[in-house]
Amino acid sequence: MSLLEIKNLNLTYPNGKKIFENAEITLQPGESQALWSPNGTGKTSLFRVVTGLLKPQTADIFLEDKAVTNEEEFKALRLKVGFVLQHADDQLFFPQVIDDVAFGPLNQGLSEKEARKVSEEALSNLGILELKDALSYELSGGQKKLVTLACVLSMKPQVLLLDEPTNGLDVDSKQRLIEVINKIDAAKIIISHDPDMLSSTCTKFSTIRNCRIESIAKPEMHEHWHTHFYGGVPHTHHEST
Repeated sequence: MSLLEIKNLNLTYPNGKKIFENAEITLQPGESQALWSPNGTGKTSLFRVVTGLLKPQTADIFLEDKAVTNEEEFKALRLKVGFVLQHADDQLFFPQVIDDVAFGPLNQGLSEKEARKVSEEALSNLGILELKDALSYELSGGQKKLVTLACVLSMKPQVLLLDEPTNGLDVDSKQRLIEVINKIDAAKIIISHDPDMLSSTCTKFSTIRNCRIESIAKPEMHEHWHTHFYGGVPHTHHEST
């Protein structure tokens, strides 16, 4: 049984740009799947379709083999499928961290005491319990990323949709987040332009090509020759698209 499945996905933007044509993707329990492709190919739009935030022309969406077709069913899906946005500031609304993290559990029907308990557990599991009473706008970029992850993990989702989770982070913060992602007991789809991060967190790899979602091989380190200024100085290259 698939945990999450999207089939017959057709999406064209109002400006006439076709994004998906009969696309499909499947996520199995415990699977960690990478989604890499150039900007503008529909990666974030896919996550918005899955969570009911964007209505495509057609899409067959199944969670645990049950069809999701109306707003009530999408509300139920969003309690099981956590969407961590690319920009942390778009996901943090309350002054204090603990209030942001407890917002989801409260919407799930937990009491204030229960919501605070699971929120503190989520923060503790990410190693940032000391931030529970901090003001969100005073946090560093790396801290905000971890807090938004705690906001989703406090709801104990079965599926995590991570949109560019390491974008804008320094090396140390990136490595810490990778370690955290690998410890999370949930199926995951991770959008990123960072092949190193994806190869460290995922076991299956996909891209969007010709409006379809296609499987690709794991990114591999390789040598190549080209000429540029400071080419004689030891350095690395990172994917920029």
